[in-house]
Amino acid sequence: MTIPVAPDSPLPRRFTAGDLRLMLKSGILREDERIELLDGELVERAAKGFAHDVVKNALMRRLVPALPDTIYLGIESTLQLRPNLLLEPDLLLAPVSARSASPEGFCTIPGSEILLVIEVAASSPAYDRGRKAALYARHGVREYRVIDAQERTASVHREPASGGYRDVAELPRDAILRPRADGLAALSVALAALG
Repeated sequence: MTIPVAPDSPLPRRFTAGDLRLMLKSGILREDERIELLDGELVERAAKGFAHDVVKNALMRRLVPALPDTIYLGIESTLQLRPNLLLEPDLLLAPVSARSASPEGFCTIPGSEILLVIEVAASSPAYDRGRKAALYARHGVREYRVIDAQERTASVHREPASGGYRDVAELPRDAILRPRADGLAALSVALAALG
């Protein structure tokens, strides 16, 4: 005999970028809300604190003067990698020619064209090193970094594969971050110099 059992909790509703655009347009969500869309799931992000802002500002001050005009620098820009995947990386570098607008009006860049993504983690290093790293790897993002804003250490993820990155290095506070992409050598920065 089979007895139907109700699930402990209902399955989560899955959304698309189009759904998100409609929620923004209708006022259900505000443009300034800190959310990401991960495989259709709306994920609320924590507010950014002082340590996060100090590190992100220090990175931007070093990156901007060194970037050629051919490189796009996305700063907390919403990136659409799929119809149900919207991420908000702290910093993103890609060729200007690789970016375009998705049908929903978000920035879209093929993952394999993205040269570098940097997340500054103050309250969410495990989330950024785990779930987000897996998503970026699955889409072929060449290099992904998570800088711990409190400790001034970093995880550098390279060689994307379907299950994650094959090369992950944990760097101490006294390390120098050197991007691997051609033309980005001038963007090397000492972790200790980030505030």
